[in-house]
Amino acid sequence: MSERELESKVNEGLRLTHRRLVEQHRRDNQPLIFCENGQVKYVDPFTVAI
Repeated sequence: MSERELESKVNEGLRLTHRRLVEQHRRDNQPLIFCENGQVKYVDPFTVAI
């Protein structure tokens, strides 16, 4: 497997994981939580593009 093929597969996996995570949080009506510059951020999953 070449480096490009590996990078392509990793990127596809990240896109799929992102989509599933956002869809799950939308179903459960829970905010997405992440850390940015040491501060905890809460994001409405309905405002995130899939």
